Amino acid sequence: MTFLFLPMTSPRQITCSILSPLLLSSCSLLDRGATQRIVRVKALADPRLRQENFRWEEEVRGLIEAASDYFEREFGIRLITQKVAPWPPNEKITSMPSLMSRLKSEVPLRDADGAYDLVVAFTRERVNFYFGGRARVDRIGNCREGLGNYVVSHVAALFRYLGPRAEPDLEVVALIHELGHIFGAEHVQDTGSIMHENFDYRSEFDKKNREIILKNRLCPFGR
Repeated sequence: MTFLFLPMTSPRQITCSILSPLLLSSCSLLDRGATQRIVRVKALADPRLRQENFRWEEEVRGLIEAASDYFEREFGIRLITQKVAPWPPNEKITSMPSLMSRLKSEVPLRDADGAYDLVVAFTRERVNFYFGGRARVDRIGNCREGLGNYVVSHVAALFRYLGPRAEPDLEVVALIHELGHIFGAEHVQDTGSIMHENFDYRSEFDKKNREIILKNRLCPFGR
């Protein structure tokens, strides 16, 4: 099967691309100073992911970095990986409800090394994409109850970070989709949106979900 990769071009990039050369420098300054939210992340890797890649720490850091590049470019949200750890230690977990339940009960948002806004658990196991109609997050974020704190993201193939302008592969798109839920985005019927249930290699948010994320990006995380 052949997939069509679409450039991850933001509205700001499109605007800048049609400006005269005299104004391009201001676009560059805007890009460099656009970060408005820092998200502290603890990233976890399951036994199978660790077994299949001895450089698993680099792999999960790269996945967070690739998703962060997108969110910073599109929404001014920067994800910082503060800690990478193995979890679960040895057990194979293929049930999504069990995986999310165990994640929330066994991995606190604060440990001896610091506090985290978000915990992202990467798994190479074949788990159901959704359970009970819910996404693979602990909650759909909002300002009233707080943004979500826990994400499970499936990694089907080895991933290597290639820089901020690299085209997204499915593993990165899947993580971006779930992070969208953390900031309040919901599934839509728009087949061109990254928030469609079958997101494949889509790389753009629909207008409604884009507005939701922009509205919620400074909301507090749940606790």
